[in-house]
Amino acid sequence: MKKILYILLLAYTLTGCEDFLNQLPEDTLSPDAYYNDTKELMTGLSGCYKLLQNIYSPVEMTKVLELMSDDAKDPRNTDVFHVFRKTNANSQTNIWTHNYKMIYNCNALLNILATYNGATETDRREAQAIEGECHFLRALAYFNLVRIYGDVPMVTELFANPTDAFGIGRTPVNEIYTKVVIPDLENAIANCYPKGAKELIGSEARATKGSALMMLGKVYMTMNNYAEAEKVLQRLIINKEGGEYGLMPTMHDVFQPENKFNKESIFEVNFNVSGGQACYYFQIMINDIAIRYGTTYNSAYQAEHNLMREFVKYNEDVRYKSTLDSGYVPNASPYIQAFPVKFAPEGSMRAAVKNTGTDNNFMVYRYADALLMYAECLMKSGNKVEAIKYINMVRNRSEMESLPNDHPLDIYWILHERRMELTFEGHRYFDLVRTGKAIEIISKDLMTVCDLDDKPTLEPIQEYQLLLPIPTAQIEIDQTLVQNKGY
Repeated sequence: MKKILYILLLAYTLTGCEDFLNQLPEDTLSPDAYYNDTKELMTGLSGCYKLLQNIYSPVEMTKVLELMSDDAKDPRNTDVFHVFRKTNANSQTNIWTHNYKMIYNCNALLNILATYNGATETDRREAQAIEGECHFLRALAYFNLVRIYGDVPMVTELFANPTDAFGIGRTPVNEIYTKVVIPDLENAIANCYPKGAKELIGSEARATKGSALMMLGKVYMTMNNYAEAEKVLQRLIINKEGGEYGLMPTMHDVFQPENKFNKESIFEVNFNVSGGQACYYFQIMINDIAIRYGTTYNSAYQAEHNLMREFVKYNEDVRYKSTLDSGYVPNASPYIQAFPVKFAPEGSMRAAVKNTGTDNNFMVYRYADALLMYAECLMKSGNKVEAIKYINMVRNRSEMESLPNDHPLDIYWILHERRMELTFEGHRYFDLVRTGKAIEIISKDLMTVCDLDDKPTLEPIQEYQLLLPIPTAQIEIDQTLVQNKGY
């Protein structure tokens, strides 16, 4: 019987690499190897980071989130996540298992770190940073899980026998936030290096103090605790506790392979073709590009028409052209389709079509997002003039006029600004849910979409559909995992 959730994964993915995150892992390693020095601890840490590549590429999680939002749709209007026809059979086991694998790897390495004593002060400081990064990655995995599935099992220790973990059941979301995610991020803030630290030279893919501040701000906003979120983001943006960040000259510059770990990057997942770790993100969105090269390809999603209209309505010429490539698709449909081109130059698109993968990293958190988050917090506290200042910083970078100080700023406009800047980066659906606007906005979008029977979808989505069903395989092996209501 498969014990997908509870298998201890230390030997499976705490694996070695010559350069951080650039080489393929060895098959197995003994946990005893990690007691010796920080170099071996770093080998274990790379195994924790390795799971990020499974979570964010081939981007099953991001693809599902985009299709559940009002930004993307299946070109054939048949995707069950887009039309909210999810069933237990559509429970996305990989999202669940990859995030839990990362949790278990982090738990395993934290268990080792608890008894590690460095020989020098430098060793001890490095071990502290590794500990902070483990806490960051575990927090990220739980943050993903609770926003996608709701209550999930909370596991923070190792078990002598995997079956000992059966019976934990599902822990309430708020308890996971208060007992794991927030404490983990506070540990990461205390122990991780800041961006630009000399210890990170050659290892820029590691989480930093700024990464943890960014995620903690997002966690508090998701919990509707804007006051705490504002304090945390002030530490990141104003006090610069996480290091020096800034906006790249253009949004297009942010995502180019030659600009990895740039000043706008707060946390990104590293990919390396020569190391056998290619990114395949673009293959799900390159239908029209494939046609240009004389090949065929079925794109997993394209832009919603209302997204295209919103770019045009507000004269978002620069961000539109940096985000979407629209044009008629031969022998397909009589209307204009638009596909994402935000993340790759032409050469990378061609490589994606040829199934060779690319060196493009996946940007999880960036500074423009942080500025818009801070603006949202300021608006919530009544400081709209200050909020507009930070919105304008992002707008002006893309040649958009500044909003006046008397602009009638509200949550709908914040969501608009975030949509224009962060399209296809995996934030839109979470933004709509945390602000309480998902049912209203997504339902309005769905009313113009044809379902599998080619009939209008007129019914609004229901509250329970905002979460995915728990994977059936997990419930079959542990009966204490009760399915989400409605599935």
